[in-house]
Amino acid sequence: MANMVNICRDNEDPFYRYQMPKMQGKIEGKGNGIKTVLPNITDVARALSRPPSYATKYFGTELGAQTKMDEKNEKYIVNGAHEVSKLQDILDGFIDKFVLCGNCKCPETDLIVKDQFIVKKCKACGKRTDVDMRHKLTTFILKNPPEEVKEARVHANGDADEQLADKAAALDINDDDDDWDAGIDMSEEAVAQRQRELGGIFTSEEDPYDQLGDYIKATPTATSRDIHHKATELGLGKKHRALVVVIQCLFENPTSSLVKDIQKHSSLLMLFGRSDKHQRAIIGGFERIIEGQDALLAKTSSIFKALFDEEVVDEEVFLEWGKKPSKKYVEKDVAKKIHKAAQPFLTWLEEAEEESDSE
Repeated sequence: MANMVNICRDNEDPFYRYQMPKMQGKIEGKGNGIKTVLPNITDVARALSRPPSYATKYFGTELGAQTKMDEKNEKYIVNGAHEVSKLQDILDGFIDKFVLCGNCKCPETDLIVKDQFIVKKCKACGKRTDVDMRHKLTTFILKNPPEEVKEARVHANGDADEQLADKAAALDINDDDDDWDAGIDMSEEAVAQRQRELGGIFTSEEDPYDQLGDYIKATPTATSRDIHHKATELGLGKKHRALVVVIQCLFENPTSSLVKDIQKHSSLLMLFGRSDKHQRAIIGGFERIIEGQDALLAKTSSIFKALFDEEVVDEEVFLEWGKKPSKKYVEKDVAKKIHKAAQPFLTWLEEAEEESDSE
């Protein structure tokens, strides 16, 4: 078993039952094109019961490097030259943060994503421990949630949790919903209808988008959950236009730097939806923030790269946006200026895509 190592490497017990293959890395290319291929990351990830994309992305965040992932062909790459020993050490951090139970340190855990939070559910002790949502990998996990737990619950097999899921299904109960709203239609249309029926208690003649903006400005201590909950109350929980309002309220006067504020509020922006339309609205919202501010115009590429790094806006959406200035969110002449200022970022994206296609 020379090619295997304990999942908890600080546990030197030779009979420790939880093992994984040792990390392998193959450095290829030279100059700006040098990269480290991870030939056995799929096997390592399987031993950890995690998708290989999670571990690969973790390497990228810890090393400050771009990653390329081709799940179909099981090819995973981290840009730059990285020694295997360093990768193994970094993997220990991934295991500690995203695999080991926070209570008993057993690696038999499932990741569960709910309400934009991630917890580790331990199969050994039954405890649920929170994942630190400050780590950048959590954004990727929220965008690409694990499927295994959901599938296990659908295909009941006698386990207590699975039996409960069967009973819930038989009663036509959605066990993913919190108890407080069980049986209540929380669709935007239903929420809006209840507001209309309640009359003046919750409604006003004011536009709901204006009400959302007023709430954000009047409640500086509001959390991401608070803001999205308010948007849902107003029937805007999944509206792409609501993103423009949120951005204009939260980012109009950045506390220190716009990039840091993007990092702080990235999870909120993704709560409203992940469609291309939502992502284009996010770009449009920042176009309005940049409009008329020469200091921000000069930082357009940095601002957009922050949106890309935080995975708020995808590469394909940025490249499509970059094809032609649009006057949907700002005047045409302003849009042209912003496109010009964004060219360094767009060129960087295009070159990265071409490099990936050539491999």
